[in-house]
Amino acid sequence: MIRAIVFDLGGVLFSEGKTVALEKLAVAYGYERRLVGAILSSPKSMQLRKGLIPDEDFWQWAQQRLPSGYDSRLIQQEWYNGYVLDTDIYELIASLQKKYSIIAFSGNIKSRVAFLEEKYHFRHLFDIEVYSFDFHMTKPEQEFVQVMIEKSGVRPEEIVYIDDNESYAKPARDLGVNVVIYQRSEIERLRQELRRQEVVS
Repeated sequence: MIRAIVFDLGGVLFSEGKTVALEKLAVAYGYERRLVGAILSSPKSMQLRKGLIPDEDFWQWAQQRLPSGYDSRLIQQEWYNGYVLDTDIYELIASLQKKYSIIAFSGNIKSRVAFLEEKYHFRHLFDIEVYSFDFHMTKPEQEFVQVMIEKSGVRPEEIVYIDDNESYAKPARDLGVNVVIYQRSEIERLRQELRRQEVVS
């Protein structure tokens, strides 16, 4: 029996902000996608997600590596604004709240979660929140999945985990968690898959 449903944030509850931001920065400001993308996906950015360095250190580091005329503050602004709430997923979560424990499981940045909460007021949807910056680890580390399972208070086979990235979901699948891969705007397919897992709203 399913007792807990776990949702990723970027790519599930929200659009994948980096993709959106890179497009806008390229079209509106002429910023080179590959260069900015490399910074946002760098090992240094992983340290930021893990809560190992403060925001200021990361963005100062980024500014030093950007060409003249590039503004790291603008990149941060567009990156965070690139995360747009998926109202279908929001409504799905709301419909499941009374019957299941709802868990947020995200490799994220503390300041970005705060920004999105101020903009969208989403955190009340979740009974439990497991963020990379609180545990100094991130996806796809299996230890991070183990933290989520432990915090859920249920067995792996009693969890359905929804993510948009198979490589991030694989460690959970390997530990016995039921995994559903969500593609943006395919809400009906997601509902069908949840019904197959005997999840009812």
